Amino acid sequence: MTTLLLIDCQKDFHPGGSLAVPNADSDAERITQFIHQNATSIHRIVATMDSHHPLHIAHPSFWSDGQGNLPAPFTVISMEDVVEGRWIPREDVKPSARESLLIEDDILGGGIPSELYSTDETGNRQLNMKQWCIEYTRRLEAKGKFSLMIWPEHCLVGTEGQTVVRSICDAMMEWSRKTGGSVEWLNKGQNLLTENYSALCAEVPVTKKTSFNYELLESLKTSEKLIMCGQALSHCVQYTVRDIAEHWPNEEMGKLVVLKDCASTIPGFEDASDKFLSDMVSVGVNVETTETLTL
Repeated sequence: MTTLLLIDCQKDFHPGGSLAVPNADSDAERITQFIHQNATSIHRIVATMDSHHPLHIAHPSFWSDGQGNLPAPFTVISMEDVVEGRWIPREDVKPSARESLLIEDDILGGGIPSELYSTDETGNRQLNMKQWCIEYTRRLEAKGKFSLMIWPEHCLVGTEGQTVVRSICDAMMEWSRKTGGSVEWLNKGQNLLTENYSALCAEVPVTKKTSFNYELLESLKTSEKLIMCGQALSHCVQYTVRDIAEHWPNEEMGKLVVLKDCASTIPGFEDASDKFLSDMVSVGVNVETTETLTL
């Protein structure tokens, strides 16, 4: 079975979107053509969708300085910034009515600071948002991958920017009608207090929903060939593929394919993309283009 994993092929990551990736339109054209030309050879399509709310920890409106100013997009907020009060998180952030908790202690684990919660006058436990942000940035920085970066609001649930680029969406619908298959959709990023670059796991898992998705991984392992592409190469494509490769059987790495001409880099992160592709080649993942890959 050949599976096509399309990662965040959404309008906000394409020219005209709030977090546009240069060359993403050209990537979309190649993805569209690839689906059309190989429809009968693609047996399964899984499409991930970055899906955020405005008050997300990596969005400007979650934060302010002492004068009420919001951080500009691409501001980096360190643990020290939070400790020193240079950037202050909102204290009124609430879970949706369907979610009773933003954090599940048994999932967070790893020594939860006693200051993380306080008790109100009715005896209910309240999350201390500043303490959480200190803990979150500490855990991010301890992993050594990156610090918290503030992004422009993007892929807000229900907005045009969250939708898949029209040409790719049309190609997927045509694939469905032609083959009898149905696209599998996977939303990520709706928890307000953690980031979800990878489609399989949040950067800091805080609930069962944000923990590693072993069910998805095991279903992908049934593929004889797993082809991956989307936006952006430097971020969500990279960390999704890294998570898959890390948990993939060493003797079957040749089943994994990254289409490097169907994914582009956010400016300023070129070195990260180059290292990612080099790392994948070194462990046996195939880095191909739509011209070199045959199905």
